[in-house]
Amino acid sequence: MPAKINSVITHILVLLFLGAGFLLLLGTGQAQGANWLMLQGVEKPGAKTLNFNGFLMADYLDSGGGTLEAGPFKGQPMAKGLVGPGLNSSTEFNLRKMQGGLRGALSDAWGYSIRGVAGNNTATRGEYDNAVMLVEASLTWNTPAGVHVRIGMFKTLGSEESLAFAPPGNYINLTNVTNMLVQERFSRADGTSATHANNYVTCSCCRDSGIMLFDSIRYQQWEFTYAAMLGRGYGLGYSDPNSNPDLYLYLAAERLFNAGKGMWRRGWKIFGWSQQGERTLRIGNAQHKTDAARERYGFGTTVLWQRWRLNAEFVCASGMIFMASDGGAVPGAVSNDNSMVSSYNVFSDDRAYGWYVDGGYELLPGLWGCVRYDEVRFGTETLAERELASVTFGFQYFITPAVQLKVNYEFRSGEARRQAEDSVTNQNMEEMPDRFGAQVVWRF
Repeated sequence: MPAKINSVITHILVLLFLGAGFLLLLGTGQAQGANWLMLQGVEKPGAKTLNFNGFLMADYLDSGGGTLEAGPFKGQPMAKGLVGPGLNSSTEFNLRKMQGGLRGALSDAWGYSIRGVAGNNTATRGEYDNAVMLVEASLTWNTPAGVHVRIGMFKTLGSEESLAFAPPGNYINLTNVTNMLVQERFSRADGTSATHANNYVTCSCCRDSGIMLFDSIRYQQWEFTYAAMLGRGYGLGYSDPNSNPDLYLYLAAERLFNAGKGMWRRGWKIFGWSQQGERTLRIGNAQHKTDAARERYGFGTTVLWQRWRLNAEFVCASGMIFMASDGGAVPGAVSNDNSMVSSYNVFSDDRAYGWYVDGGYELLPGLWGCVRYDEVRFGTETLAERELASVTFGFQYFITPAVQLKVNYEFRSGEARRQAEDSVTNQNMEEMPDRFGAQVVWRF
């Protein structure tokens, strides 16, 4: 089924891009409103040369704790019950992100953006445990033809959630779909070795270094956005293990409701995207270096209308499937019989797919209630297939336009559908705890 889905999505993307090309030939003008690509990559007319901005994100998380019910790590802490990315305790007060940078216009034709992040997050807590990570450094050229060319390190073309998750994101944590299938963690091996934790070297944080061509076209009450990017395919890392570039494509059409602006612009959008590249890692018992294909496709829709919002997206993945740790234990933990070390696992040649639906309503001015369901299935080509699902209920309150408070409660569940109910995997996943979080975001 996933192979058929890939084929359908590919044909949809081709048709959408042909449609965009037809509209370009009509000679329609550039859109005046902003979307994520325009908002994050293009300076407004008259923008200052130096504009400092950023945000501080602090939270309290309770991942529920709990111990493993079965298997070689029985009785040890369950990784899903600990707070990531450190997996040191089940509850934490955490300075998750402190991000800041400069952006501005060097001239009418050129703009720039440079940003760094500190804190306890997946960007800084890779193999080298960096105190600060560069997450953006780019130049954008507004060509005389109206098309924009961006070069450097910046957010890649991908899911709506990955493009929009930075403040003021509606939830504390990403969905399993985006966190496990779209956001990439780069490892040197597939996790087969029984003596190595296989911790990720670096994380993409849905970013890459490369060159992107993009623009938005206004046609009556519709805005059409297209983009294509060639990237190194190594996220926030600097020394790419191979020289094969990644290809990113994106297309969106939005019916504008002529209300709101920037990230609060009202409209109904449909979109599709794809990512294709290769990765090099050590695979199998012999741990030989191998190139493996990585492909991601997605499509979805978003609506922001009056006091309602709705998001829905489907993502399909082929190759480089990031799986759970051995036995559900903390990577690096030693089994009870001292015969193996739990490690992060990557299925280099397998498939996965997932989807989410998210809805919100403004109960009072600045106070939103929201609910989200997300489901993802990993390793669908093998008996190791697993399903993760979560239902998140939350509130977010904009105390001021710059200060946001979020409270979330996640009901989490998991299942290995192709395994017996009393299998080690199912016994452990049956005990997966719920997760609670509270977060304050201050944008400056």
